[in-house]
Amino acid sequence: MKRTVTRSTMIMVVTLLSLTTSLFARSHRVDQIPNGSELGCASCHVTPGGPRTAFGTLIENSYLSGGNVVWGPELAAADADGDGFSNGHELEDPFGVWTSGSTNPGNTSFVTNPGSNSSVPEGDAAKSSFQMQFTDMTPHVGQYFEIRIVDTSNDLTVASEDLSSIGDAAYEFVFLHALEDGASYQVDFWADHNGNGTYDAPPTDHAWRVDLASVSGNTMESFSHNTNFTDIGGTVSIDHLAAVPTELVLYDNYPNPFNPETVIRYELAAPGFVELNVYNLQGAQVATLQSGVRQAGLQSVAWNARNYRGEQLPAGIYIYTLRADGQMHSKRMMLLK
Repeated sequence: MKRTVTRSTMIMVVTLLSLTTSLFARSHRVDQIPNGSELGCASCHVTPGGPRTAFGTLIENSYLSGGNVVWGPELAAADADGDGFSNGHELEDPFGVWTSGSTNPGNTSFVTNPGSNSSVPEGDAAKSSFQMQFTDMTPHVGQYFEIRIVDTSNDLTVASEDLSSIGDAAYEFVFLHALEDGASYQVDFWADHNGNGTYDAPPTDHAWRVDLASVSGNTMESFSHNTNFTDIGGTVSIDHLAAVPTELVLYDNYPNPFNPETVIRYELAAPGFVELNVYNLQGAQVATLQSGVRQAGLQSVAWNARNYRGEQLPAGIYIYTLRADGQMHSKRMMLLK
């Protein structure tokens, strides 16, 4: 029996094929926002392939490059759905430091939909985050460094972090969900300038304090090295931090995205031969940043986005790969122009 294919049937088939192709082609964008896999396409579409959410519309209009999502500080700081929480806050990357291909940041159970004002952070997830950026810390490279956030109402430390050895003159710390809106804090930090393993009042060791008064929302502070020291107190020994790391660790480069230079840090568990190379997305090696024996501990290297011949590379995504001790780790970074 001869079957007749009507024009309406053909249109329906073509439409379904087009929709399927479109959905398949754009599904990669899920991996281009932090914790995108937690929400799938729902962060950008009301229904699969249907109308866009406020977040999806914002990306479509302003944050696409070559069909790919340009995630960074600007998109993270925006509040697409107007619910009082930034896109980055809802996706656990409030300052836009995450990069595609990196481990998802924060607590996945805290993720809410940046495209829906009915999906908002609650409880600890609603607390604000804090970013501290340091520059010109050259006098303290190689020294122990500690930072802590103290609630001024009760003198309790709400968050702290340290570096066993400062690897570069510029670095940052991000504390997720550490601050209560309306509260005030002291951010205390110091470097073990004399290297004796304990805190000594300045100028023997160098210490500073930054005040955060009546915090409102996610907060960022920048600090450039100076000699306006503050005695922050404390006598805690840091001898236990002298131990070398127990495994090979490759950190996210900073800043990222970057222009014209970024810093890559890694930690070695034991002395050994190291190769640190950069590749483009086609898999071609464009630069060798390190090749040789390195000592155990924290290492860092700066890259100015130039190839073997000293030529400036075009904007785009690059892969940096670390090989050491029979292991290999890779991460992505984005060069902007």
